[in-house]
Amino acid sequence: MKILIIAYPSLKKDPRPYRQIKNLYKEHELHCIGASKSGLEFSFYKLEKYKLYFEIFRIFLLKLRLYKFYYWDKFKKKVLNSIKNHEFDLVIVHEIRLVPLALKIANNAPVILDAHEYSPKNFDDNWVWRFFIKKYYTKLCIENLPKVDKVLTVSPGIVEAYEKNFNTNTTLIKNTSEYADNLPPSEINPKLIKIIHHGNASSSRKLELLIEMMNHLDNKKFELNLMLVSSLSTKLYLNKLKRKAKNLNIIFLDPVKREEIIPFCNKFDIGVIFLPPTNFNLKYCLANKFFEMIQSRLAMAIGPDIEMSKYVKKYELGMIAEDWSAFSLAKKIKSTDLLKLKHYKQQTNKYAKDLSSISDNLNFLKLINSYDDK
Repeated sequence: MKILIIAYPSLKKDPRPYRQIKNLYKEHELHCIGASKSGLEFSFYKLEKYKLYFEIFRIFLLKLRLYKFYYWDKFKKKVLNSIKNHEFDLVIVHEIRLVPLALKIANNAPVILDAHEYSPKNFDDNWVWRFFIKKYYTKLCIENLPKVDKVLTVSPGIVEAYEKNFNTNTTLIKNTSEYADNLPPSEINPKLIKIIHHGNASSSRKLELLIEMMNHLDNKKFELNLMLVSSLSTKLYLNKLKRKAKNLNIIFLDPVKREEIIPFCNKFDIGVIFLPPTNFNLKYCLANKFFEMIQSRLAMAIGPDIEMSKYVKKYELGMIAEDWSAFSLAKKIKSTDLLKLKHYKQQTNKYAKDLSSISDNLNFLKLINSYDDK
């Protein structure tokens, strides 16, 4: 089949579109639109975005309800013009904001939307998003979800929300990671337990709670490592975290490449993911970092969330705090003895293959191949 994948981020750096590209490029003629190429596609079309300062100006168009004028910027028009002579058998588009472009290009070919998360409530904790953007995203969903053939998303709670509120044909494809073979759990130094969290420096995630956690732990026995990715819009928040972390045993690490995250994190002992439900998507979060940390063979330390805690309980992967306070998280970590910590690391090793992307890749390929049979 001739397949087109459309996504805003770098196609090599973003794990979800890259995983799909890797699964498809050998068996299909795969074309891609994105910020930068994956290196595996048959052909690539660059989709640019305005700089942050100009985007800030442009969001006032949304308040004036000039939705079409806002949407069809010069970059989308350029891509549309570049690809207009192509006909595709299937289009896979990432995120609701790119669906109108995908539908134009598809020209009646089936379109699969990989929504990732629940778009109408993306950042409901952020007043700027609620004031300027929420109605626009809701409108995109109302108008475009009935036009796509299928919706993919990352957690059961989000699948349920799309089906309940938009009556969509929705499939769960989790953000699982490739199985890391021959990566045994690292030895624990009983004199210094190393904790790591990695991901975006987003204020929605309340990462300051991890820093506050260190106020309740013995800083001679525990070390917190934060490997955070920031952008222009989150740089101030990252600097705030660094100021808050002064005089504590906290190390800010430079981010490594996506493909290096799993082996790099293997040398740590505990992977901490503590994301209070400040918005809908965090409430039903089943993070790619969770599955990456399992492949790194880390003991897990999480909050009392809905989705990740199911796995932690079922497979005995680690510790679950009783509530969303830094004190509760610290209490759970320091009450876990060395033998229990080793057990959790052995459990992530034992179930690394079962909790890898193998089954999700098969489900994805089965879905795509069903279009080849039509």
